Amino acid sequence: MAQEILGVKLCQLDEKISQLHSHIRQSQLANPDQLCRELETVRRECAATEAALREKLEHSKSSLVSVLAQGYREAEQIIQEEQVSLRQHFAADPPSALEEQLLTAEYALDFAYLASERALLLSLEAIAAEQSQPKEGDSE
Repeated sequence: MAQEILGVKLCQLDEKISQLHSHIRQSQLANPDQLCRELETVRRECAATEAALREKLEHSKSSLVSVLAQGYREAEQIIQEEQVSLRQHFAADPPSALEEQLLTAEYALDFAYLASERALLLSLEAIAAEQSQPKEGDSE
């Protein structure tokens, strides 16, 4: 059961990673108008994905999910505060903003990689827990 559920989530993640590659490649070739439209599209998609996750977290009946939802809200607040700080920092020193924005994007990808490693760890733990459960019909 865990493997099927996780398999579906991995397919969704594969699709998103593929889109990430495509967006970055295409944006490097885009003119400023195309890039501006792409930015707005990705902003809308990001907001929609965040809203869908928030909705899913809020409507779950599991007490565990309420703990996850609280952690998500806290992380979301920190991210919003950091975005404001970064915008202020970039505005205060425009000459170094380009290099710093690239560095920020690089670290964001590093954080995403770390999140995928953490997801792998949690997935393996769930699979191991499922496999350690006695199977129906097995005698103890």
